[in-house]
Amino acid sequence: MLLQLQATTPGWVGPTVAIALAIIALSFVAIAAAAVAASRRAARELQQLHRVMESLRQDLSPAMTAVSAISNDGRRLVTVLSEEAEQVARASRRLREALRDRLANLDAVYEVLEGEIEETALDVATTLRTFRTGHGWYSRLRRLMGGRRRR
Repeated sequence: MLLQLQATTPGWVGPTVAIALAIIALSFVAIAAAAVAASRRAARELQQLHRVMESLRQDLSPAMTAVSAISNDGRRLVTVLSEEAEQVARASRRLREALRDRLANLDAVYEVLEGEIEETALDVATTLRTFRTGHGWYSRLRRLMGGRRRR
């Protein structure tokens, strides 16, 4: 029965299947060759990229060292500046407190001085009034000396 089935198949089927299998096999070979070629090309590109990266790393190494040194100098400078700023703030605070104390003392001095000036002004006014009226020590002294008034 199997023999009969083979006899009933046309003669062009076998070569067609063989040709199709050969084309499929060639296609797989072409795909594999393209994959191999692409992987070789990618490997070459990666090697070239590796060389460029290594060159950049060598070129950037001194620059990165310099940047690191500058960064450390910057940190030290910021530390010094912050300490200086703190010292200036403390000095300013002490100065303000000293000025506040001095102003309080000066205010007390002005109050005392104002009182003394008021007393002196009152004494001068009283003395002048007494001197103008003639009833003070001047007129008594004049009377004792025997002086007369001139008119």
